[in-house]
Amino acid sequence: MISEQQIIYLNKSYKILASEQEFIIHPAAFDLLPSTKLSLLSSFSCTFHIEDFKLYLDLIMLHMDETNEKIYEFKDCMIAYNGTILIAANMVKDFHMKSNKLACFSYQSVLELVFEDGILITTIDQSKAMLRIRKNIDLGLRCPTKGRDIRCIKRFLNSSFVGDYNSIRLLSRKLKQLKEMKEDYQGVDYFMK
Repeated sequence: MISEQQIIYLNKSYKILASEQEFIIHPAAFDLLPSTKLSLLSSFSCTFHIEDFKLYLDLIMLHMDETNEKIYEFKDCMIAYNGTILIAANMVKDFHMKSNKLACFSYQSVLELVFEDGILITTIDQSKAMLRIRKNIDLGLRCPTKGRDIRCIKRFLNSSFVGDYNSIRLLSRKLKQLKEMKEDYQGVDYFMK
């Protein structure tokens, strides 16, 4: 289970809302956790930054329990991520759509970052699309708690976003992704001394 993740982009801190792959990186890739079904449920968070169009991992924090955390810092650890990442900053209003998860249109600044092998290919500013949803809600044209309006908002988001942010549901696919990720980083020492 991934807790809140952060990314520094153009000297500004953003919250990572979603990614096309289940994990941008998982602690099991660095042998911080075993590559098992149980590790998929482990709680962790990551901090990333983008420098010279490359995605780097700065920190992994494992949440052992409610009071204990283990922090691993990384230096020059480029992440070979393929796909899009949805990031946001500057919360405007607290919107929820039938879940505890904060809706992406709750933020003023929403960007999609498209990566190929960890290199930023393009950035898509989705802030105007989020503003359009907020305006429709403020005008009473949509309600983020009504089923029909939620479906309409989701259709609009799916047509606006470049990335597909539906999470991987099959456990076997998640474990396969974890195995491939582990192979990418095997034998490489990125930890800060």
